[in-house]
Amino acid sequence: MLSLKSKSQRFYNLNNHTLEQVSSNPYLGLQIQEDLKWKEQITNTCNKASSTLGFLRRNLQHCPMECRKTAYIALIRSIMEYGSIIWDPYTQKDIDKLESIQKRGARFITKDYKSREEGCMTKMLKELQLLSLQSRRQQQRLIFFFKVVERKIPALPPDDLIQFHRPKRQIKATTYNNFVTKNIIDHQVRNNKRAVIVPTSKTEQYKNSIFVRTAINWNHLEDSVVCATTTEEFKSALLSKRD
Repeated sequence: MLSLKSKSQRFYNLNNHTLEQVSSNPYLGLQIQEDLKWKEQITNTCNKASSTLGFLRRNLQHCPMECRKTAYIALIRSIMEYGSIIWDPYTQKDIDKLESIQKRGARFITKDYKSREEGCMTKMLKELQLLSLQSRRQQQRLIFFFKVVERKIPALPPDDLIQFHRPKRQIKATTYNNFVTKNIIDHQVRNNKRAVIVPTSKTEQYKNSIFVRTAINWNHLEDSVVCATTTEEFKSALLSKRD
């Protein structure tokens, strides 16, 4: 049995049998840990994606490049994005671990395993039109957040999850030629009239959970994005604003 960690130790019994305590357990394809961290989930995801990439390299090496790209997107990137709006990593180590597999995937697609000059991977990914996995996860979180705000997910009523700021002046970071001033902190920025209140978080796990983290991203968006009337319109506006 999986029990979220607390200061006191608890034991549970069923039919006079003490249930075995485990530190993690799979649930709907995600590995849930007792400390609510996602280390095992990310490791499992990377291992599975890496193994699948090896299989494709052995079996599709003579296929056209478009076929290899389609196979990468369908069979590898899909693994790395399953449930990722929930376990989206926030440490650079975990982010890089996932991005490294996409870089290997790009080499598989292009059959270029030798280029090592500076910027070669950035150029390769750009030519293949493969956006970074980190950026894609953020976009997917924001699309999910938009659906909640617009009451498109009946099981997640926004009144229970999101609080909007009262109408008042927007708060923006003052930008200079080569830096952004630090007169306000990131989670206080409000670039649009649909800004939400960022929940107070005392732990790293909650601070980087989907609704807290995405609320900050949402508040950085402009009115032209958050005021979209449909999900497709929101997606298009969001993609048009990406770097």
